Amino acid sequence: MKKVITTISTVSRLFRQPRKIGDTFEHNDKTYMVIGIERFEVLYNTKLKVWYTCQNLSETDYVTRKKAYQEPFQLEAEVKLKYDDERIRTRAQLGTVHFMEGEFYKIMEYTDIELNGTDLLLSFIVKPLYPVDRKEAKAKLLDSRKRKLQLEVF
Repeated sequence: MKKVITTISTVSRLFRQPRKIGDTFEHNDKTYMVIGIERFEVLYNTKLKVWYTCQNLSETDYVTRKKAYQEPFQLEAEVKLKYDDERIRTRAQLGTVHFMEGEFYKIMEYTDIELNGTDLLLSFIVKPLYPVDRKEAKAKLLDSRKRKLQLEVF
């Protein structure tokens, strides 16, 4: 079976609208549909490079599967930044953790990138992060201290 889902990156002028999830396009004589946005990068303050998760629509040799599990709790969030704002490179990347409205959230996936003049409007899925239970945390701490001191309890 050939690759049904792949990553394709594109570079365009910064003020040109990037592709949206659900858009189709041609690449190497094959038709692809954007099913996700993996990451992006602003190059030289003039270009926007976006890595898309794409499905090869020419490939039909695969089995369609329904999700056998429930999605964990997720929210959609968005942030509006200037194209040259340094926080784009450091804070708005996948996997980064942010404290919002009294809770910690981790950016899991981009859902949209929009350009409005010199502003980038980024939409993404965030997953709440919860601390470990206090009893479990205390037990882990005691266990690590025991290992550090090489103590054994009989």
